[in-house]
Amino acid sequence: MSLSSAWLLQCGEDLSIAVGDREMVELVQGQSTHPVPGAPAHCSSVLVWQENIVPIMDLAVLYRGQSLDHESSYLCLLNYQAAPHQPIQQVALRVTEAPERIQVDDGQFCELSPELASSLFKPVTLSCFSHHAKNVLILDIASLCSAEFRELAAAA
Repeated sequence: MSLSSAWLLQCGEDLSIAVGDREMVELVQGQSTHPVPGAPAHCSSVLVWQENIVPIMDLAVLYRGQSLDHESSYLCLLNYQAAPHQPIQQVALRVTEAPERIQVDDGQFCELSPELASSLFKPVTLSCFSHHAKNVLILDIASLCSAEFRELAAAA
């Protein structure tokens, strides 16, 4: 059994996701964000980071319909690539606590819970594993940031 490193992100009280080492860029706290009028509720603000405008996603809005408290939450800056040979892009995810580095092995694989399997996240979920008796989603960040997912979220 081989171990893989991952970063565990708490995107809400009962929504945990994992991202790979290469996807995690930085934990951002206390930096000002800017609202985007007319944007969907789950992606209604941006962050200026290294002279780039980075969208901020609040996955708790999509999962539970309630935004995380902006005053007490953190932003995890992630890299993703929409397609091979395309530029690296960034997205920030709002999280409730600092990310935790964990080790994951194949024996932790689990099926999505019925609640998660029927959620908006199913089409962008690559896999799921159990960590401390909680389901942890491995999301395809590029798919999460795609136009197709935005349309799916808008229709929900």
